[in-house]
Amino acid sequence: MISIPIQYRRVERGQFIQKLQHAIPSIVVLSDGLDHLSHDPHGTDLVLGVFEVAAAAAVMISVVRGFRKLIKRRDHDEHAHLHHGVDWIDIFIGAMLGVEAYAKYHATAHIPRPTILLAVAMVTIGVVHGRIAAWGARKRRLEVGPDGISIPGKKFTRLTLKWTDVASIEIGDRFAVITASDGRSNKIDLSDVRQPQAVRDALMQARTFLDDARHAASASIESTSTSS
Repeated sequence: MISIPIQYRRVERGQFIQKLQHAIPSIVVLSDGLDHLSHDPHGTDLVLGVFEVAAAAAVMISVVRGFRKLIKRRDHDEHAHLHHGVDWIDIFIGAMLGVEAYAKYHATAHIPRPTILLAVAMVTIGVVHGRIAAWGARKRRLEVGPDGISIPGKKFTRLTLKWTDVASIEIGDRFAVITASDGRSNKIDLSDVRQPQAVRDALMQARTFLDDARHAASASIESTSTSS
């Protein structure tokens, strides 16, 4: 069985941009923290200012590191792997939101429940990121074997076919298209996928399996015709 992960660079960029959008408020939190520290603070105000600056700085540093990793994966596509550990960007964003929630409570005496809920959600997502990423990677693998082929589609759908149900496997310069006998099809963008050569090799092997299955079917038909 050949199993190749289908990882698209555009998807990784989109996920990073989403994190960046959540991280933008760190500029405001940093400004608030510096403002607190600039007025000779004492007690709670001093602690709050320190935590605001520390949380915002942690978010900014984690985003810069995440961007560097994204660039590194882009430059080493054939050997790039998705990160399956904790996501520090989400964790630090959650921590920053927690500090922001306390700052609002300290200033207004009202509990900012939406901010607290979002903070808890971000930390939770960051901690279980490895499991989520590993599950997604398993769902997005191209699998080729003697019995058939399974191709990932959009939104975790799959097209799983026996060789007798495959109409064609087309491998172009940019796209590879696997079409079923009933007209269903899945497309792989070879210009954007990571490990494009490994994907091409797997699809070439799939063509071999398909040809073998067709020859076996033809031989079976000829044998049946001769017998009768």
